[in-house]
Amino acid sequence: PMLPVAALTQAFDIPAQTVALETAVASDTFAREGEVVREQLRQGFLVGNLGFMIRYEDGSELTELQTVFHLPNSPRWFRGVYNLHGLLVPVIDLASFWNLAESPANSSGMLLVLSRGADATGVIIDGLPQRLRWSDEHRVDLNVAPPQLQPVLRDACLIDGRLWLDLDCDSLLDNLEQ
Repeated sequence: PMLPVAALTQAFDIPAQTVALETAVASDTFAREGEVVREQLRQGFLVGNLGFMIRYEDGSELTELQTVFHLPNSPRWFRGVYNLHGLLVPVIDLASFWNLAESPANSSGMLLVLSRGADATGVIIDGLPQRLRWSDEHRVDLNVAPPQLQPVLRDACLIDGRLWLDLDCDSLLDNLEQ
């Protein structure tokens, strides 16, 4: 038997295929039938009746929706603040903010925290996010999105028969701040 310290300090032999795959995943570039296809990786989530997606680096935490402290005289879409590891994070109900159809009664609300540190903002989403992968062939005209959302969107895609709107989190947070 090998001591744990020896096992952790010995060199690892990683097959070349694994290194190539990890490099491709890191760069979002994949080979498909001899051609290189640029694919985007995203987290997809539902808000009301719409599908949204964000880059993985834009989300910092996902948690069950627990106690949110309401602030008096605040807009309906501003749910209040949430204590996230000692940091008070504003919580936004995007469905209410954009006047979208409300979430189904049976959906389990989750809190997705966008950004980090002082910019961290929680948004209420319906259920768990899912992994999405898309390329140029999935793109559709951005005008299919509701007009009030278009200023905070990067793209719109049709993936497996569902419309997904690619949120520009910096624009969204700036828009909420206004």
